[in-house]
Amino acid sequence: MEVKYVLCRLLGYDQAIAVVNNFLSSGYLLVEPINDLIDIASKYKRYRAISLPDALVLSLANRVNVPALFARREKEIISEMKKKPFNVQILFL
Repeated sequence: MEVKYVLCRLLGYDQAIAVVNNFLSSGYLLVEPINDLIDIASKYKRYRAISLPDALVLSLANRVNVPALFARREKEIISEMKKKPFNVQILFL
């Protein structure tokens, strides 16, 4: 997702999609299906007032059993932590 976004800004949408698809079809990189991450993130979004990217970070941390790392103390995360602790450890830089 991030690669597509960066390339899209640099090259335009069509060329970015072509570059990413060519890279993925090369077999050089194996992309893990993320359906379970989406399911977990959806649950976070349903019950918590947080952004979708934050929900995905928490989802990945939950899946691989590591702390979720955020660059800054975002007010939505802090507010939700005060209401009820998350089921993953959260760290801030």
